[in-house]
Amino acid sequence: MELYISLIAALIGSGLFSWFFLPEIQRICFEKNLFDSHDDRKVHDGIVPRLGGVGFFPAMILSFLLVVSVNILLHTSIISSIHQSSLVEWTLVLSAIIFLYLTGIADDLIDVRYRSKLLIQVIAAVLFIASGVWVNNLHGLFGMYEISPILGIPLTLFIIVSIINAFNFIDGIDGLAAGIAMLAFLFFGFTFLYLQLYIYSILAFAALGMLVPFFYYNIFGKASNHSKIFMGDCGSLTIGMLLSVFAVKVYHFVSVGSDQSPQALVLGFSVLIVPLFDGLRVVLFRLFKRRNPFKPDRSHMHHQLLDLGFSHRVATLIMLTNVIFFGGITVLLVSFLDINLLLGGIILLWIFLDFFLRRGVKRAARAASLQNKITVEQVGQIKSDQLF
Repeated sequence: MELYISLIAALIGSGLFSWFFLPEIQRICFEKNLFDSHDDRKVHDGIVPRLGGVGFFPAMILSFLLVVSVNILLHTSIISSIHQSSLVEWTLVLSAIIFLYLTGIADDLIDVRYRSKLLIQVIAAVLFIASGVWVNNLHGLFGMYEISPILGIPLTLFIIVSIINAFNFIDGIDGLAAGIAMLAFLFFGFTFLYLQLYIYSILAFAALGMLVPFFYYNIFGKASNHSKIFMGDCGSLTIGMLLSVFAVKVYHFVSVGSDQSPQALVLGFSVLIVPLFDGLRVVLFRLFKRRNPFKPDRSHMHHQLLDLGFSHRVATLIMLTNVIFFGGITVLLVSFLDINLLLGGIILLWIFLDFFLRRGVKRAARAASLQNKITVEQVGQIKSDQLF
């Protein structure tokens, strides 16, 4: 019972802290003119503060530390889980998260160059890997099982940087990044609970709580009455680092417990399939077009949904449904299918979905072009009739 009370306390406490911080952040943004910029890629109207993510880490860490401290003072059974994770591991984990959090603040204020951000992401990933948590077994993926640090550590580095950038990329419409992150934190929270990694479960529920008030402000807030706010790079980078830590930690823990278990792959990464696949598709598309892979554009799946005429909320709902669908079928089928066959099936399904969306966007564009042509001709005919 004390465990569930701790999880609920972490969730509610973080939510309350976040609910307190967000209005203050909005007030400061309007006083200092710290608003999201407008360009061809942006799909919002009005002036909107972009520093919502500044309140994420303080809300989460305050709630997390309070809950953990109370458990230590009361000598609850959760203490044993706290001792499972070394002080060195937690020092490096929190250092990596703080590193990305501060980088995000700097980027939202002064625009950090993408090369510098990438370097900082690599440093943060190295800090986490230094705790001894890295991908050491592929469980039959591509016919590979246990791998050496020479391969495993660079692979883990690539995975962490990919997850961070995937969430930085996907933060494009109202509620999308926050919604996906909330689903992921909920999934990891219960996964850590199942694995008896209670200290990580508390952190995951605290991370979930920090996003609930923001999700409300981001979805239901309006620029016209100054109630809307964006998370900015500070928020997306912090979330990306948190999720990469959770994913690799689950993967590593399950791998150590069962050398041949493909469940490690599923538990670690199934909930991240949509942002990872969308990010990979966008990067490949930009490289194919000989563009900078880190330069934003409108090639993401959520932009395609907007081009099809869906509203922000409907597009977000569709994307969140995709997260649940892809994550769900992966979890359900991993016990029945070979991991390579399962991965191949998911890739084919994603390619089909992308083809379907692209085809729909092209049809919508042709229809809009034809309608504009007809409208221009009608206006011209009316003017011609008026002359006579």
